[in-house]
Order: sequence, then C-alpha cells, then structure tokens
Amino acid sequence: MTTVAAVADDLRALPLDGDVVLDVSALAAPDLSVVQLIHSLRLEAGAQGGDVRLSAPAGEALTALLHRAGFSDAMTPDDNAFWFHGVPLQ
Repeated sequence: MTTVAAVADDLRALPLDGDVVLDVSALAAPDLSVVQLIHSLRLEAGAQGGDVRLSAPAGEALTALLHRAGFSDAMTPDDNAFWFHGVPLQ
C-alpha cells in the first residue's frame, strides 16, 4: 500500500514546467489528502508555467469524494474541465 507521503514525494520530484498527466483511474477509496495533493500540484505547476491534467475524468470514487468535500458546490469551469473533462456534474 502506497502512503500519501510517498505519493507526495513522487509528485515533488516531477518537473512542473511542462505537462504532467495523472492517471487516477485506479483510485478505489481516495481520501481528502489525494484531492489536496492534486490541487497543490496544479497550483505549483501553474506557477512554474506547466500544466497538470487527468488522463480521464474523475471516476466514481473520486467524484463522490469531491461531492462530499463540497468541491462540486464551488467548482469553476476550469475545475470542471480538470476533474471531469467538461462533462456536466449530475
């Protein structure tokens, strides 16, 4: 089992001045730390001139987490494009 700290270390090692594509499709039971890491990575990459995107829209478990955490209530069009590839939320 991979820990959040190990994932954070891996993400810190990425060059953020280019494109980073994350595959989160295998996340079965993500927690809020996953969303925090991804959000932080997006902000840092943007500050360095890079871009982070998901390889596919957020799956069922991640979508449920975003709803529970209240992210879907205040989602901007850019956030929707990032998490759901522009597909309207149900």
